[in-house]
Amino acid sequence: MTSIHHSKAGDRILFGLSLFALLWSFGVLQAGGFTTSINAGMAFLDWPLSNGSINPPGWLTESDKFAEHSHRLAATGLGILTILIAIAHRLRETRRGVRIAAYGTLALVVAQGGLGALRVLLDQLNVGGDSNIKALSFAIGHAINAQLTVALLACVTLTHTRLWQRAEEEPAPTQSRTLGVITLVLLFLVILAAAVMRQNRVTLWTTGEMTTLWGYFIPAVGEGWMWIINLLHRGGALLAAITMVLFANSLNGLQLHHYRRLPHPQWAAGFSIILVVILSLQILLGVLAIDRPANPHPRTIHLMVAAALLATTACATLLCYRGAKNSA
Repeated sequence: MTSIHHSKAGDRILFGLSLFALLWSFGVLQAGGFTTSINAGMAFLDWPLSNGSINPPGWLTESDKFAEHSHRLAATGLGILTILIAIAHRLRETRRGVRIAAYGTLALVVAQGGLGALRVLLDQLNVGGDSNIKALSFAIGHAINAQLTVALLACVTLTHTRLWQRAEEEPAPTQSRTLGVITLVLLFLVILAAAVMRQNRVTLWTTGEMTTLWGYFIPAVGEGWMWIINLLHRGGALLAAITMVLFANSLNGLQLHHYRRLPHPQWAAGFSIILVVILSLQILLGVLAIDRPANPHPRTIHLMVAAALLATTACATLLCYRGAKNSA
């Protein structure tokens, strides 16, 4: 008995399954982000069960328990989905790179579960001691891995669209590839700094009265390594925003070494608009997070939009390399 294989980009079953998992992953991210925003990560001291149960008392009535337990339930659902994605790609996908990427999503989700478990089981509340550095380290890894999981899921979903085929036939400008990679690296570093800040509870750092726009990007002078991380996050966000705009412009045919618009595919122009819109929303949410430090919602949505920005940039960059061989 032979397996059913589909080599064409656009397999509806694989696309639908991957897209559903991608949307589900944002729900997991929201639940996890909100849990961190309200400092509810240790609402339960055990793992994988919550107070020894899958239906622990109080989780529907107490906000901290609801946040953490709903995150665990949603994450379990994502784990099941990625298992299905891996199996479906093994049976239906002939492109080796796409299959490996699908297996990669499962590996990242398994790793995510392990990081979440270690964050709980090695917490100071469980193991004692004067420092909580071990648990915080795993919490930071958990936060970063979540962003990478969403981005990889987005890329897997992309490979099953007509857009994937169009990108090979309609290559983006050459300069876009370099700018895309630079933007991705900067975004990752900014997200890393943000994860360190959130897990160490320094996201409530305010700059006092904001008299200029620069005050939102450069924190008031302080001391200690957490102030440095805060500076790197905000300053890095400004630098990443600049490279993002340059990347979007290059997709739209505007090159740094030309004074006129070059030919560019429609898909690239569409991505340039999407990137600028998401970036604008992210900047607004960053400002709201600073202005309203006691409100957990701007910080949580800021986290989710960061994932959307990273995933969209990854997809756009991947499409640029998709058509690279035809643009030489």
